[in-house]
Formats: sequence, structure tokens, C-alpha cells
Amino acid sequence: MAYKLFPHVPVADLERSRSFYQALGWRTAPGMAEGHSMVLDLGEDFGVTLVERRFMQQAIGEDQELADPRRTVSGSFVLIVDIPEEVDALVERAVTAGATAGHRKDDGYTSHRVFADPDGHRWNIVWADPIVLTRD
Repeated sequence: MAYKLFPHVPVADLERSRSFYQALGWRTAPGMAEGHSMVLDLGEDFGVTLVERRFMQQAIGEDQELADPRRTVSGSFVLIVDIPEEVDALVERAVTAGATAGHRKDDGYTSHRVFADPDGHRWNIVWADPIVLTRD
């Protein structure tokens, strides 16, 4: 079975987030930016839905509280890129746009860097050698 993934990410300021993610080269899906949310198109069957925090809190109800991603990690996003150079390029664009850079790990067959967006959401940018990944 094939799936499509569009995680909902709560943000404090939708316009700030739009500017930040557009600086990374991510575009708003046509017709998918209205009111309190917008969908970033990251490719076939994958996108990220940015939702204003107050609107998302209303949508989930009072029985759960949204985590503050600056203080609590309730999850993180892993984005796998096609070439190793894109790891540094994407993180550097993120930092220039207002992200905070996190740790780096390079071990010869993977390259991995982390950044936190302006709301504190953690993004892991990874390249993995496809030859190593397909070994038995």
C-alpha cells in the first residue's frame, strides 16, 4: 500500500514560517495556503502542513497540550537528500534564514546535520550512500 505524508507542524507566525521555508527553496502547494495553514510541497506524496499554533490547539481540543518545540522534543523530521553537498547547502540556507544549527555527523557513508527552525522544530538533513544502503 502506498501512503502520502503531510505532517501538521504548529507554528507561532505563519508568515514568518512561510518566509523561512521559502528561503530553503520549499514552495507552497498551489491552492493550499488559506487562513490559518498552508501546505509546503516537498515532492510527490510528501508535504508539510504549517498550522498556526492557536488554531491547531483548537483543532486538537483541550485534552492535550501542544508541546513547545524549543523546550521539548516530541518528534523530529528527517529529510533525506540525493547528494551529500545538499546536506550542508540546505542547513546553511536554513541558518541564513533564521534557523539554529545543531550537530553534524559524517562517517564516510552518511552525512547528517541538524537545524531547528524559528519555532524550534528539529530537522535532520541526511544523505546516505545508496550503495551502502542496498548491501545485504
